[in-house]
Amino acid sequence: MVCGKGGTGKTALTVLMAKVLTGKYRVYIVDSDESNILLPKLLGVNPPTPLIEYIGGKMDEEELERREIDITKILAKTGSGVRLSSLPNEYISYSKENIGLITIGKVREYGEGCACPFNILTRIVLKNLVLEDDEVVLVDTDAGIEHVGRRVEETVDCLVIIVDPTAESLHSAVLLRDIASNLGKRYWIIANKVTPRVWAIIKREAEKLKVKIDGAVRFDDDLYESVLLGEAIKSTIALEDVEKILKNIMLI
Repeated sequence: MVCGKGGTGKTALTVLMAKVLTGKYRVYIVDSDESNILLPKLLGVNPPTPLIEYIGGKMDEEELERREIDITKILAKTGSGVRLSSLPNEYISYSKENIGLITIGKVREYGEGCACPFNILTRIVLKNLVLEDDEVVLVDTDAGIEHVGRRVEETVDCLVIIVDPTAESLHSAVLLRDIASNLGKRYWIIANKVTPRVWAIIKREAEKLKVKIDGAVRFDDDLYESVLLGEAIKSTIALEDVEKILKNIMLI
């Protein structure tokens, strides 16, 4: 689960992590951010049909909770558990590296209500997910801590908490770290958009909060040009740093 304050670069780093992990795993990205629509472009794929449509469209929270068993059966199709590779073609898009993208749902209409149902569906999907030994799922979460209120954290194996050069992101990391610890989940805190001057400040401020930074991704002009233009990600510096981090935390 890739999480953190809005604007830290979760989506871009999720794509870079997926690119690195394809060297060892069959990788899926679950896009559970109800507002950001650029992940498909950054991955270089066409947007898949949102998974919320597969279960009959957006419904209120109480109905979604009440129908969890039925929804799980719909998603599972055959046998037990949800297998992302078995979803109909329109609900999953594959990149040239064979990274599969699944989108939970997006808020696109004025007055359509809150995004809570999307977080609930994310929890249902992940709670019932069945993976092969060579499969890994990265969950790109919504900004902030909405997913905390919907208990999405309890359904994942580990959290990658992204911070940027802001005090707010460090304080959010403290909250997410404590939640992960209380749930007995592994977690790592990664600093993004780092310059030499900023890195010294981040380390100092993190130490004040007793936050251990497990890795840093340097500011990458090519990456941020891709994000600004909404194009398939181009990166050398950040990609190298992400690969080094994943090796250090023993995910590859």
